[in-house]
Amino acid sequence: MLHFSKISSKGKDFNIIASGALAFKIHNKILKDECFEQDTSISRHMLLGNSSMPASTPGQKKIFFVIISDLDKINTASLCRMIAKERANGGYAVCQIIPMLYNEPSFRALKMLRQSFDEVLELGKFTINTSKVLVNTEQQNCIITDYSLSMARIMYQVCLKDFSSAAASEPSRKELAYAGV
Repeated sequence: MLHFSKISSKGKDFNIIASGALAFKIHNKILKDECFEQDTSISRHMLLGNSSMPASTPGQKKIFFVIISDLDKINTASLCRMIAKERANGGYAVCQIIPMLYNEPSFRALKMLRQSFDEVLELGKFTINTSKVLVNTEQQNCIITDYSLSMARIMYQVCLKDFSSAAASEPSRKELAYAGV
């Protein structure tokens, strides 16, 4: 089961998909963050099996942030098909994986995800100064949650900004040099 949320603001949609218990907790924390609550509308859905994502504005490029904390329990093939269809329409998709188990099905799922997404980030055991592994699972979950929340904020802000119109309105450095500025 996938938890799907669409955050709409300024005519643009930012999509978050979560699968797994830890991913669902992170998903809820993201939606409760004040950055996502200002001037937005949030719609939440649950995607079961082969159901497709809710339709939005035709021709609109979408950004997806997918958080998976249990690769064994999702239908990776159907998720990859949905994302591939959105990417074919000009969408951008980032997948963050929090591995719980390392086994053959999860390795196959990870390979499929790497082929279907623009970026796949695998968050494993965190270390301090690359020497001592954090032992406390709760500390790791807090670090992963903070990282995920920061990543979602960055992707959301990039989604809302229209850099092409801002770049077109600013004069180039050469123009400023010739003007004596």
